[in-house]
Amino acid sequence: MKQALVLAGGGAKGAYQAGCIKAIREIGYDFDIVTGTSIGALNALLVVQKDYEVLYKLWNEIKISDVLKDPINLDFSFESMISQANLIKPFFKSYINEKGADITPLKKLIHSLYNDKKFFDSNIDYGIVTVKYPNLSPLEITKHKMKTNKPVEYAIASASCFPAFPVHYIDKQGFIDGGYYDNLPISLALKMKAKRVIAIELSRETNHNYYIDRPYIKLIRPSYDLGGFLDFNRDILNWRINLGYYDTLKAFNKLMGYRFTFNNTTLDQTTINKFYWSIINYEDTINKSIITKNIFNSNIPLTDLLKADVYLNKLKIEDYFIRGVEIMMEYFHYESDLIYDFNHVYLEIYKNFSKEYHHRYSQDKSRFKNLPIKEIFTSIKKLSSKDAIYAFYHSIKNNEEIEPNIINNLFLNEYLIALVLSCIG
Repeated sequence: MKQALVLAGGGAKGAYQAGCIKAIREIGYDFDIVTGTSIGALNALLVVQKDYEVLYKLWNEIKISDVLKDPINLDFSFESMISQANLIKPFFKSYINEKGADITPLKKLIHSLYNDKKFFDSNIDYGIVTVKYPNLSPLEITKHKMKTNKPVEYAIASASCFPAFPVHYIDKQGFIDGGYYDNLPISLALKMKAKRVIAIELSRETNHNYYIDRPYIKLIRPSYDLGGFLDFNRDILNWRINLGYYDTLKAFNKLMGYRFTFNNTTLDQTTINKFYWSIINYEDTINKSIITKNIFNSNIPLTDLLKADVYLNKLKIEDYFIRGVEIMMEYFHYESDLIYDFNHVYLEIYKNFSKEYHHRYSQDKSRFKNLPIKEIFTSIKKLSSKDAIYAFYHSIKNNEEIEPNIINNLFLNEYLIALVLSCIG
């Protein structure tokens, strides 16, 4: 059964794929086929050559000057243009001359890494997507149709993101970025007789929704937005590599978590169940009244909040609590690229919270009880986000009924965090 690796395009975001590939190799996967578009096609060259250490070294060391002649940050924001004023003139001069940014350094780098003998001797098949220019017809080309020393040229053609980069010519035929046709060439892998596919996206928006949740097709998608396609900031690249590594291990159930990463561990079912039923009971309450229901954008607002920013169409019972803890971690500014002990981290948050709560709110008897709606909304305007969490927690722990109008969509996040904390303590 042939197994394929499919690599999406995305410029500097290709660092994420390096982390993914490292994790996939550690798990024990090998490939019969590799397809790619744009930066995915370039990364795929090294996979076909089985130059994995070269691939990791490339992304651990690459900088913008290895990609562009007269490099400049291409986000074109006013601030970045001002801060790089001395680079504007040479960049645009070369941009006009080349009909796109001068990527001569990138071409030299890719040529230096390409080994024609290794490539054609490899038992791994290779396929890329590019687009002919100017007629804009797609080209899907595989290894057995490529002549000596042409694979590297087709890979560069696939990565020629016109008009940012110039058109790339092979035997007088112009080519531009394959992403204009198919930025994640799963279909090409299937045409090459793949029966199992691991596909690595570089954007949170999937290229092909119809491949989601399909048997024998595993989509690995970044848990956070990876940023700009020409952002070669070293810290950002390192973060992308780590994120790809962790996201892949999570995709194969070697680690757990969605927006954060945790070692696999036994979860406290009592706490999980308590939190789950708190969500169900709250959402049942707001759906009992048409008046109450109309103040929310959704009839399951807390569940929708738990599902936000993750690729979950439905939540298993343990997902409710895992996502609740992750939202709490985001609120308290935990780093996203570390591995945590799940049980330790939520108990740590609760310990710190509890200490401050007893200091600030233990004497507070009933902040919201029996207050008229008008007075409630007046007092809410004076609450900080942190105050709201403490106030909700106090009311929950003291079994005080909280008017849903208070929570509405204004303090929904804070109410959810208070619910998590109340189920822990």
